[in-house]
Amino acid sequence: MLDEFDHAIRHFVPTLPKEVTTEAEAMLAELSANVEADEFAIKRAFHDMGIKEYPHRKAYKELTDSTAGMQMKAMVVEHVDEDVRAVIKPHLDSGVSLEELVRSDVFESELDGKQRYQVEDGIMVAQSKLADGLKSEVSEHAAEYKALFEKWSAHAQEIDATIANLEKLSAGGDENQSAEIKGKAQRYREGFLVTEPDPDLAEIKKEIEYWTDTFAEEE
Repeated sequence: MLDEFDHAIRHFVPTLPKEVTTEAEAMLAELSANVEADEFAIKRAFHDMGIKEYPHRKAYKELTDSTAGMQMKAMVVEHVDEDVRAVIKPHLDSGVSLEELVRSDVFESELDGKQRYQVEDGIMVAQSKLADGLKSEVSEHAAEYKALFEKWSAHAQEIDATIANLEKLSAGGDENQSAEIKGKAQRYREGFLVTEPDPDLAEIKKEIEYWTDTFAEEE
């Protein structure tokens, strides 16, 4: 689980404030050094760091999937040499994302190791430039990113509150039901971490409806 936490930290989006990354790294170091740290403490860390990273990740992805994504593609195409450009530009122009490109058969079969490195380095440079602009609020996308971040922050808080409402229902069941509800609430909280499936608000609400109906029928 600590390896997973370390993996998550290394895959935080570049727009995440440095202080959040530093806090996560300190938390990982503390948990790694504490032989008494149990699964509950680690999962709590998953949630506490995940919910801070979640809105930045979702905002960054939504932004780079739209207008900023086109800008990043242009940066990468400019970064690579002519031979590499001839291979990747038609795919990028057709709508393939940078993420899809590096996972594609084309990337592996039509580019050698040094050429693939050019593309990967170009993506890192583009991500860094975009992130610097967003964090310093000097780029054309800064206001858009801020609005998206606020939207996803509110969504994260709504999810967290809904998980808390689900967990409250554990008081109304027997021992097995209570354990099942608490376990599901915990799994949803873990979902805020980048390495886990995102918590789904509609699914959590359905879970609340299910247990509310179940306990009503048992009365």
